[in-house]
Amino acid sequence: MSMSERGFGLSFLVSPVLGLLEAFSDLKRNSSLKILFWFCLCFGISFSVGTERTKGSTDGISMRADFEKYNDDTEAEFMTHFEKFLEFDGSEQSFYIVTVSYLVGRFTDNYHIFFLVLALVFAFFQLKCLKYFVRERNYTNSVICILLVCLFLWNNIYNINGARFWTASWFALLCAFKTFIDNKPGYIAVSIFTVFFHISFFVFPLVLLLAYLLKNSDKPLLVIFCVSWLFSVFAEDLQVGFFKELNLPFMIQKKVDAYMEGEYSGKNDNGSGFYWVHQLFRTVLRHFIDILILLIALNRKNVKRKRVRAMIGLMLILATVANFGMVMPVFGRRFFIVNYALVAYTFLVSFGDRKYQMLVYMLPFVWFMNLFYLAKDLIYVLDLGFLLPPFVSFVRFALA
Repeated sequence: MSMSERGFGLSFLVSPVLGLLEAFSDLKRNSSLKILFWFCLCFGISFSVGTERTKGSTDGISMRADFEKYNDDTEAEFMTHFEKFLEFDGSEQSFYIVTVSYLVGRFTDNYHIFFLVLALVFAFFQLKCLKYFVRERNYTNSVICILLVCLFLWNNIYNINGARFWTASWFALLCAFKTFIDNKPGYIAVSIFTVFFHISFFVFPLVLLLAYLLKNSDKPLLVIFCVSWLFSVFAEDLQVGFFKELNLPFMIQKKVDAYMEGEYSGKNDNGSGFYWVHQLFRTVLRHFIDILILLIALNRKNVKRKRVRAMIGLMLILATVANFGMVMPVFGRRFFIVNYALVAYTFLVSFGDRKYQMLVYMLPFVWFMNLFYLAKDLIYVLDLGFLLPPFVSFVRFALA
């Protein structure tokens, strides 16, 4: 290890935040990715929530409640949960949290260790994906590339707060990179296991298979994407009662109902002016990303590597699913965020830091409201002790 890398490690030992900042200064170094991994672990064990869920409170409270519900399960009870999950009747919609709770519960009832394990799994898949990004020849340490990294990592470590969906997201994206960039189509079958994390990802293996079969169909995918983009403008105002007439499988119908209930209760309970400002920024961001997708797709033929061009096709299909999914706004928005990593990656490969620079520089402005909420959420789950040397957090919360 070079002198500079040893110094880099010391910055993390002083404070995880200092380590994070220095890691972003040169993400091509292997030591940078190692520091990001340890940062995520430090974040996980420091993640702190209460026990009472109220309107507007963090999802992490429910995650903690699930851990305390399942951590004392016997082996027989654990297998019963697994059998119910395999029945796909809606009684067990995710087996991931049950599994982590059961395994951690063999050693401790400390919920901080539970979130530490969630952070470890999340960071493992996230950083495996990030390697594909930072090892592209177009990646430099420029401001443009750093902003693209932020877009790629928008599904960040805070999202262990909703570990089911967001861990599934990184696992799904890793399967995509393996399928197209490494030319290992067997990972299409592997992607079926995303439903272990979250049932909503039953659509992803189909998306991945479709992208593989249509990897040379540039124009049709672009046309369908544009139609879906236009549809998404009006989708949130459509009547959604027709979902009840589709006779969907019970497990999927239950998830649809949960998405719709969560969306419209949010509209009814948060109709203040500030809420609509948030909605405005959310809409602007969504269409801004659609503009980036369109530019990348229109320049697809300039990308010489066929494997990367296939990723552009996957991006178009996933964006189309998300846009049509806006009839269930929570579903559509979530899968739109999953696509951010593909948008960042394909933008980097297509343009590097040479073209459409102003659009990238606009990202912090269209992100403004999202950054505000992220800062507020971080303050809720972390305290100032997180700024201290990481061993303080590990000792403090491991012994809690």
